[in-house]
Amino acid sequence: MSFEERDGQVIPQLPEGCGYQGYEFGAAYPDSICFGGWLYDADNCDSNGNYYEPAETIPCPMCHPKTAKSYWTERNQRSGISYVKAAEAARSLVNDIRSNRKNGNEPWKQARR
Repeated sequence: MSFEERDGQVIPQLPEGCGYQGYEFGAAYPDSICFGGWLYDADNCDSNGNYYEPAETIPCPMCHPKTAKSYWTERNQRSGISYVKAAEAARSLVNDIRSNRKNGNEPWKQARR
């Protein structure tokens, strides 16, 4: 991470991301954004648009699909389902995200049509 000084304040500059936006932080609108392969909460920033470090490290499904599948498998297991079902759901989620992005069918684009 690099830093920039603005108005006497040192502001961390996040690495460029792939452009992915998603719903990982629970909102009904795209509330996550990729920076350097990791997702940040788009609502968790100061009044100047500087993002705060996320409390949880969520891998971007576009930049790190295998890591994202592992992450979601673990999260799914916390809800009490078996590893097999948790892994299947995680694989389906990440594959759908990647397919929708590849085909331009992201949910927020569908709402505009």
